[in-house]
Amino acid sequence: MYHHNPFGTWAEAGQGQSTGSLWGTSPPPSVFGALPYPSAPSNTVTYYFTSFKPNILNCSVIGPQNQVYYQIVTDNSMPGYTVLKNAEGKNISLVEWQAHPFVEIRGALAKQNVMNWLRLSQDQSHRLMDVRGMRYVWVPRDKSINLYAGGSGTPATFLAKVTRTSAQVVTVDMTPDAIQLGLLDSIITATTLLLSGRNID
Repeated sequence: MYHHNPFGTWAEAGQGQSTGSLWGTSPPPSVFGALPYPSAPSNTVTYYFTSFKPNILNCSVIGPQNQVYYQIVTDNSMPGYTVLKNAEGKNISLVEWQAHPFVEIRGALAKQNVMNWLRLSQDQSHRLMDVRGMRYVWVPRDKSINLYAGGSGTPATFLAKVTRTSAQVVTVDMTPDAIQLGLLDSIITATTLLLSGRNID
């Protein structure tokens, strides 16, 4: 069966050019093959990235009750920056686009290189993400990218699933655990970076 890498295709679709796979050439089979794979968890909270202008770097994030939770803004008057604003218009996170971009998330992450925060594993099968001293793992699965807590040596807990449902909509399903861990801002920021179509390494 033909297997494709969602990171690679999504990156290429983001810019309309072949940027290559964010994982490198072709990733080896995931070491996280035994991780739980919920098909459609019933208790998840869903957020939608929508109203792309023209891509995920300028869009709205809609949450429960069809409320706008975030605006992602890449302002032409401030080239080189993408800002994630909450419903009150406060800046939640900032991406500084450079050869090696930086990211900062208010209350969760001091300014650092994206390549350090969303660290590609040595075998290129997954990305590691640290938030407030906790380790999380992003793993491509079929047509989605799943987030787990734990990893090496500890049982992994499924936290979120990112799916591109159409050219103009990205869906993020988050478990109550992810919300309780205070990961909403980090997951929305990471999703924006992973699907930006830009080089984040």
